[in-house]
Amino acid sequence: MNKKKKNTYNNIRNGRKNWSRLCGNGNATSHGSLWGGKKTGLSPVNGLIQQPKLFNKYYISFFGINILSVNMWGKLYRKSSLNAANIQPTGITTGEDLAFNLQLFPYLSKIYILKECGYNYRFGGMTTRYNTCLLPDLKKLYYIKKALIDKYQYHKASDYIRIELKNVLKSDICQMIAFKVRSPKEIKNRISEELKDPIYKDIMQVQNHPAFLEDPFIKAIAAYDSNMRYDLCKKQVKKEIPIRLLKKIISFILIHI
Repeated sequence: MNKKKKNTYNNIRNGRKNWSRLCGNGNATSHGSLWGGKKTGLSPVNGLIQQPKLFNKYYISFFGINILSVNMWGKLYRKSSLNAANIQPTGITTGEDLAFNLQLFPYLSKIYILKECGYNYRFGGMTTRYNTCLLPDLKKLYYIKKALIDKYQYHKASDYIRIELKNVLKSDICQMIAFKVRSPKEIKNRISEELKDPIYKDIMQVQNHPAFLEDPFIKAIAAYDSNMRYDLCKKQVKKEIPIRLLKKIISFILIHI
């Protein structure tokens, strides 16, 4: 065991922490959130975090505000915390690590984040083709988050999950257009059918971000206008074509060096 991994382990064993994290560098290979060798994973927060600050300030990380890492890699967990949380499978394949930590976090009394960078992690590729699981899985995750907000009276996160829901819907439409999985007419019909789901009524309940409700995409949702939603997403896809090409080139270079 190298020194950095040993430090992570010792923070769990000797410090009675429930969770210890070793920071890492992540290099996106294609359409991840970063590209071109830019680094991520270095937490802006280091050291010991205890309750009640842990929950009050940092639980928001799992609802769309990126403060703490929400994934599983780079973390060691105390088994007693896992036993207490009794986490059950969610059945999702996209965002499953977030779902795991989302359910575990309220059972942690304290965590420790090491500032050492312990490894390099190459990620990306989720959007190199149409992800059929993205929308249904993240809708399930939305309901999990919503239930936990009610359970723990964490209502300051409500607006953020509604904004996330809008972004997921828009991303799904953009993917269908970008990867030409259906004809324009079929995509518009799919949009119309999807918007019949009552989940999207929640988007209109955003309260503390008035500019959000002025977004043309939100207005298209409110008006049940599938043509407008399609046109807005198509415009965004065209705008991102040069970025996608550049990411593919960088991905090719990173894979073959």
